[in-house]
Amino acid sequence: MEPAEVFLLEADKDRTIVRTRGRRNLKDLRSLGELLARFPETAMVQVHRSYAINPDRVSEVRRRENGRDWELKLEPPVNRVIPIGRSHLAALWAVYGEL
Repeated sequence: MEPAEVFLLEADKDRTIVRTRGRRNLKDLRSLGELLARFPETAMVQVHRSYAINPDRVSEVRRRENGRDWELKLEPPVNRVIPIGRSHLAALWAVYGEL
C-alpha cells in the first residue's frame, strides 16, 4: 500500500486499523508502533498514543473547545476529528515546518 493512500492508523488492542479513502477499513495484525515504523519518516506522524495520521491528509488543525488542547480534522471522505496528545504536538508542527 502506498503511504499517500493512508489517512489514519488507529490502535485497536494489539493490532491496527488502517483507514484509507475507501469505505472498508483494513486490519493489520501488527501494533501501531510496528506498523508506523514501516512507513517513511514523514509519511505518517503519531499524534496520540492511539493514532498516527498522514499529514498530507489533514484539512485543519485547531484548538479544542477547552482552549487548552488541540485536535485535527482529516480530509474527506474520512472527515474524522482526532485528538492530539500534548506530548505529540511538537512532532506534528515539525512536519509542517512550524518549529
